[in-house]
Formats: sequence, structure tokens, C-alpha cells
Amino acid sequence: MSLLTNLTGGSYRDAPTHRSSRPEIRTLPVIGLALLLCGLAAPASAVYEVGDTVADFALTDLEGNPVALYDLDGQVIVLNFFATWCPGCNEEAEHLQNIWQTYQDQDLTVLAVDMLEPAPLVQGWALAMGVDYLIWLSPDWDLFQLFSEAGGIPFNAVLDREMVLRYSLSGFDLLAITEIIEEILAEGEVATESDSWSAVKAAYR
Repeated sequence: MSLLTNLTGGSYRDAPTHRSSRPEIRTLPVIGLALLLCGLAAPASAVYEVGDTVADFALTDLEGNPVALYDLDGQVIVLNFFATWCPGCNEEAEHLQNIWQTYQDQDLTVLAVDMLEPAPLVQGWALAMGVDYLIWLSPDWDLFQLFSEAGGIPFNAVLDREMVLRYSLSGFDLLAITEIIEEILAEGEVATESDSWSAVKAAYR
């Protein structure tokens, strides 16, 4: 059973289409708090809108190893920007863990990028929060500010298997994120079925 089915109490196709009818769980009340805490706004140089391909970037993991976005090529990525001092970020962590546990077998990765904090602090936070999805460290706000919708943290984006930005929002909307994940995964299933049928037809030519 998918996370979306749990949220809506039915199948994906039965999910409500009007925002006013969505379950209360869908939105954590952190958007205003995030903007207040960070006071950040995307600069005029922001380059990523929904539909754009996100370029590769390099950061470090919690062990200090160099890592890059395109190391995750071919996976669906929930990209999260957070900090341990951010109340909204702490509130969403459990939901991100649930997303990762639900969809990891379908090649989905949750990638959380911590903003400007030392590795030991972030490692302790992850242990205390009970999360074990990927966490990388950013030494500045440069990457964050490339996303046009990044007004504050928490900020969440979803990238498809081709690194195309499919969702982008400051704050956390569980149902919206789950819907776009289900949509992307369904696209992959259609492509796989099409490739399989093409292979069958080719075998009998």
C-alpha cells in the first residue's frame, strides 16, 4: 500500500482533487515560521523553476566524503533543505523518513541538505530524530538560492529520474509531495511496460 493511499483512505485515483477537501495531515504549519526564522528570499539569479533540469552539484556527506547529485542518477529524489535549529524541519523529519521507508524499494531517495552546520551536530540530530535517509552538508546558501521557490527552510523539491524539477515549495505539504512521487513512479511503470512490449515484438520479427 502506498503512502498516498494511507493519506487519502483510498486509491491514488480516488484522491481528492480540491485542496479544501484534503486531510489535515497534508500541510505542516511551518511556512510562515520558516520565512520568519530565515528571512530569505530567492534572488534574481535563481535559475530553477518547475520543469527545469537541475545541474549536478557537489557537497560532502556526514563522514566528510565528497558526494554529487548525479551519483543518484536514475532515482526519484525528494530534496530537502533544513537545519537542526528549525522547528518546522524537525516536525517534517518523521514524514520524510516515512516517505523514504515507503518508496525506497521503488528507487526513491530522500536527500536532506543541512545548512551551514557541523557534521557532529547533524549526526547527533539524525540519531535523536531516528532518521537514516541521506544527509549532506552545505557550507553556504548558494545552492539553496538557485531554486526560485526557496523562500525559507524547510524547503522541499522533488526531482524525477532525469533530474527534472517536478515540485518545489518552502514549507512541507505531505500530500502534495506524495502525489507527485506517485505520479513519477507511475510514469516509470508505463515506460517499463512499453519497453518490455517492444522487446517482445522485436523477438518475433
